[in-house]
Amino acid sequence: MCFGANVVANEKNDYAFSSTITLSPVTVAAMSNLTFDWSALTKDFLGRTLDPTRDLGLAIVMFWDLPLATFETELNADALFTADLIVSPPLNLPLAGATSGHLYDFLINGTAVSSDMINLYFDAMLYTPANSTFLVGVQTGTDIGRQLRMLQAFDLDASSSVTNIALTNDSTKLDYTANLHSLTITGVPGGTPALTLDWSQMTTNALGRAFTDGSVTSAIVGHYAQTPAELEKDFLDLDSLALATYRADIAAGSVLDFTTLKDVNGASFPGIDDTGTWLVGLTCGNCRNPAPWYMTIVKPCSM
Repeated sequence: MCFGANVVANEKNDYAFSSTITLSPVTVAAMSNLTFDWSALTKDFLGRTLDPTRDLGLAIVMFWDLPLATFETELNADALFTADLIVSPPLNLPLAGATSGHLYDFLINGTAVSSDMINLYFDAMLYTPANSTFLVGVQTGTDIGRQLRMLQAFDLDASSSVTNIALTNDSTKLDYTANLHSLTITGVPGGTPALTLDWSQMTTNALGRAFTDGSVTSAIVGHYAQTPAELEKDFLDLDSLALATYRADIAAGSVLDFTTLKDVNGASFPGIDDTGTWLVGLTCGNCRNPAPWYMTIVKPCSM
């Protein structure tokens, strides 16, 4: 399909993404000063290389008012809500190269919490696997709940004496499928930076959920040597595979002005050519699933 410089995204989203995240809980002592250790991490759950002393800025402990199976289902569907947390914001511990931490050292909003207060939420009689999910996670940066790199689930048992919880490369498992080969090709003028993309008519995102207004916070255009079928196999590595990448923040509205796109060095988007594969994606920065909500392949066409 050949558009002019102004592209309107069809309400049918040909691109689709589905993921299955699974967590295997360990059982530990209730109401004790648990030790969390992530020193053995060398990869995150996306399979990307991780240095626990340099790449992590925050550890968090979350208590979800959901059994693990329900938590996994809603996490995969990007349907988790703050209201599902037993304590919000979650306990967190700023890191400065540390590779372990003790539960009683965690903070809420930068304020220390007494061990007695923490123990209230680590009562194995009140919070059981049938009604709750406990998680410890480590992330890049300090924006709580963003850029999570690894999660480890744990259950409480009043009879257990185990107080150590290790986060390993296998703590979180991720399987996924991405459909790029069925995308409807979008034709635009080649070598033209002044393009626009309007997604106001979109009704469903790639995860099969409602495409809500104001959820798109950034846009990305990537140029690749690979075919769409090849990119499907390495979908989680799109950033590292790109020959060139151009990004723009979307503060409001449902239109991308391509002239606002910049590469990492501040160079402006130059327009597309007929080499390789050009992808345009829209992402939701406030969502827990990092997959783009919308993608299309763009190619030059004659007007």
